[in-house]
Amino acid sequence: MASSSSFAEEELAENSPGESVGKPAETTKTEIKKKKKKKVFQVADRDVRRVLSYKPDTLDGAEVPEVVIRKDPMLAAIWYDMLADMALFDEIHDKKMLEKQIDYRHQLKTKGRVTYEVEVDDDDDDKPSQWRS
Repeated sequence: MASSSSFAEEELAENSPGESVGKPAETTKTEIKKKKKKKVFQVADRDVRRVLSYKPDTLDGAEVPEVVIRKDPMLAAIWYDMLADMALFDEIHDKKMLEKQIDYRHQLKTKGRVTYEVEVDDDDDDKPSQWRS
C-alpha cells in the first residue's frame, strides 16, 4: 500500500507535468508589460505657498527636566530616546522640504507654475473611476 504523500505526488505528476495543481500557468513578460505614459499635474497654490513658507524648527529648548531624571530615570531615558528620534526626523524632513523649496522656486521662475509627473497605465484611462459622479 502506498503512503498518502506518495499518492499525492503521483497525482500531481499525472495532472499536469511541470505545473502544480491549483497554480495557474506562468505568464510571459510580454503579457504583463503594459504601456505606460506620463501625466503632468499642477500643484495646488496652497501647497506651493505652504512649501515656500516652510522654515526649519529647532529643538534647542527641548531637554529632560532634572526632576524627572532624579525621580524616574527610566522615564528620563525614554524621554532622551524620544528627543533623539524627533531630532533625526526633523533633520530628514527639513532636508526634504528645503530641496522641495529649491525645486518649486526653480519651476516658478522657469515655467511660472509648479507641476509634477505621474506614470500611469494606458488601461487606467479607459476605465471609469469610482470616484467620479
